[in-house]
Amino acid sequence: MIGSLARFASSFAALLSEPNESEINGRTADIREAMQEAMAPYIRHKTVLPLIWRSIAVAPDIDSLWYLRSNLLAMLSEHCGERGAQSTLATITEMFRGAVPDTRMPKKNRFNER
Repeated sequence: MIGSLARFASSFAALLSEPNESEINGRTADIREAMQEAMAPYIRHKTVLPLIWRSIAVAPDIDSLWYLRSNLLAMLSEHCGERGAQSTLATITEMFRGAVPDTRMPKKNRFNER
């Protein structure tokens, strides 16, 4: 009885801490917008949007956006340098916290806490 009560409490706590589908969809839209806003100053006068812009626009879910971060970093590095790109990407990466498994997220330490 006590074991099943503990399992129930643990399962219930997990449900409360996991984001629901509408929260994930909202966060996906926010992340997509942040990624595109990061690129906007550098593509303003282009007649053809870069592939990364289109990839982000059509990414079907938060996992797809997660894996597009490296492409975004490469694009931003070309325009604002590695340090500026990393700073921008760090902010966007934090938007994923709680929506992707913790094992994917960078560890917080005293140097990169936000």
